[in-house]
Amino acid sequence: MHDPSSIFPPASRPAGQATRFSVGDWQADASLDQLQHADGRRQKLEPRAMRLLATLAQRPGELFTSAQLMLAVWPGLVVTPASLYEAAAQLRKALGPDHLATVPRKGYRLTARVHGLAAAQDNEMAPALGPHAIAVLPFRQQGLTGQHAFLRDSLADALISELSRQPGLAVISRGTMLHYDPAAVVPQQVARELGVQQVVEGLLGLHGETLEITVQVVDGQRGTQRWADSVSLPLARWPDASGLVVGRLARALNLELRDLLAHTPAPTTQPGLQAWTLATRAWVELFGKPEGPGVNARAANWAEAALVLQSPLPLASICLAFCHWRAAQFGWDDTPREQLLACALAQAEAALQHGPQEPDAHYVHALIAYSQGETARAEEGLRHCLRLSNSHAPAHGLLALIRTRRGHPQETAALCERAFALSPREPLRVVWHLALAWAALAMADFPAALEASQQAMAVNAEFATAYLTGTAAAQQLGATALVQRWVTFLRERSAFDSLAAVQARLPPATEPAHRQQMVQLLALLRAAGLPPR
Repeated sequence: MHDPSSIFPPASRPAGQATRFSVGDWQADASLDQLQHADGRRQKLEPRAMRLLATLAQRPGELFTSAQLMLAVWPGLVVTPASLYEAAAQLRKALGPDHLATVPRKGYRLTARVHGLAAAQDNEMAPALGPHAIAVLPFRQQGLTGQHAFLRDSLADALISELSRQPGLAVISRGTMLHYDPAAVVPQQVARELGVQQVVEGLLGLHGETLEITVQVVDGQRGTQRWADSVSLPLARWPDASGLVVGRLARALNLELRDLLAHTPAPTTQPGLQAWTLATRAWVELFGKPEGPGVNARAANWAEAALVLQSPLPLASICLAFCHWRAAQFGWDDTPREQLLACALAQAEAALQHGPQEPDAHYVHALIAYSQGETARAEEGLRHCLRLSNSHAPAHGLLALIRTRRGHPQETAALCERAFALSPREPLRVVWHLALAWAALAMADFPAALEASQQAMAVNAEFATAYLTGTAAAQQLGATALVQRWVTFLRERSAFDSLAAVQARLPPATEPAHRQQMVQLLALLRAAGLPPR
């Protein structure tokens, strides 16, 4: 599996740092992780202790905060404060107690004289972790006291944890972020110290019995707001709704951060960064925009270009699998449908092989399995996707559709409700409206099926499958004008231009409930005037 953290600077001595320097009566050789005293004694250091010494020696006598040191000594890695404490203890034992001073609750400073090491510039303090790195500040709070004060830390901790599950994002650990007082720092300062591009800050307020959570992403270089979202809910619902709130914020942040990354130019000298940027751009195109042949073609081109630069690359394979599946489903390519599906499956399997922790790999693989009539396998893949990231709204929505196909349409509403709550503005919500339409048809609730179909059309007027369910419901309800309009759309502007095409392009009905639903759909479409071939 390709580890996105591998594109960040390795955990070694900071760039531009000399390998030999003196600290008091000790001569340090960073290349050998060795100290030699003026009297000839030699002392071996662990690499982390030497990196700590080299970092402190850049500005002897000055305070380095624990957060600064953790990011400088362990760039690109998630560590706890205990790692810093252990490195400092070893350094103090080697040098002697008078060389390193601890500033309680703040950090460390080197008290011995240093020679042979040029002072570092401010922007060299913490190695840049790249545009994929973010820091989540502890939330500010307003009106929360006593028994409710814990909500602030609980929300920030859960958000860090959920964002950390999103492949490709490097999230600064909770232990580091606890050193920051959100009321006393500005995002640009945090970004500079931690070497991140984006900083997330939030406010948790209690107004009467209503909790209001506001979150924004701040550009660490300019200090400008890049994105913001807010959620309100009754305080009494917090125990039940906290996971949903965190999931919604994490999903929205993931979409927004990937969009920012997709438009961040990658250094031309780093193919890995170029490939990741291209794959991220394809991902944003597929998950962040209404589907259509133009969107699909652009995403496929970017994903293919990413794989040329770096293979394997799970994110690029995920995107290419999704593109092939959509082209097969909606007839957007002259390539035979079975060939497109075979290509989609091959890319999805490559993504699973090299990125087993990627939720999207399991989602796309499940989508392809469903299109081939393997509903049980598709459901298994979606549930695994949700175990990896419970904020994956598309997985909830597709699972709703599959549960209807397996004969459980009554479960669809709750699954779709969660999908909408997690990501109310995501373009893929068109599929969740479709799931509600299929469930309503299965339960013979034709007014609800018509309404859900029209809501799907409102999200994406070119989403052809919604016109199938809409036409069927309108035919049953006797809405002749709608039937005529939508049959014309299907015949002239979609791949579902005949009953034969509908049967060929919709997933095979391999379970009794699904077969019954297809019999009903085809009968209504036939009555509506869709031709046999």
